[in-house]
Amino acid sequence: MIEGVTGLKPADFKQVRRFAVQFAYQQDVNQQYVMQKSVLEQFIKQSEVSENQRAFLRSLLAAVFEKSKIVDDLIEKNAKNWKISRIARVDLAVLRIATVELLERGDTDIGVVISEAASIAQEYGSSNSASFVNGILDAIAKTVRSA
Repeated sequence: MIEGVTGLKPADFKQVRRFAVQFAYQQDVNQQYVMQKSVLEQFIKQSEVSENQRAFLRSLLAAVFEKSKIVDDLIEKNAKNWKISRIARVDLAVLRIATVELLERGDTDIGVVISEAASIAQEYGSSNSASFVNGILDAIAKTVRSA
């Protein structure tokens, strides 16, 4: 279960998701598949993550790295005709963060997770990223959450 959500405002969640995508993307590009606490703490300091957002960010990223096999399998299974290796790294980072939230934060509305992921994908990815991410997450949500 992801922790550190108490007392956060909607804007905090949105910002933490952005930070999480940035960190996951950096780690993927650097081929770091195990989360190193010192690297995360350096990222938190450099990115000026606020004190009240840090616990949620750490917990979210820990879940992403701990459940990476499950998450990547879900993404690949629901990304019709797409292997993980072919998905743009930015899109993959967004998908990983959102998939963990769908799995671990049952209290968060599916629509919120997907909408914010699509928004981040649109901001950082290509012109097709938002719809690509939206479609895959919608399919994942249907398999991991009973409506």
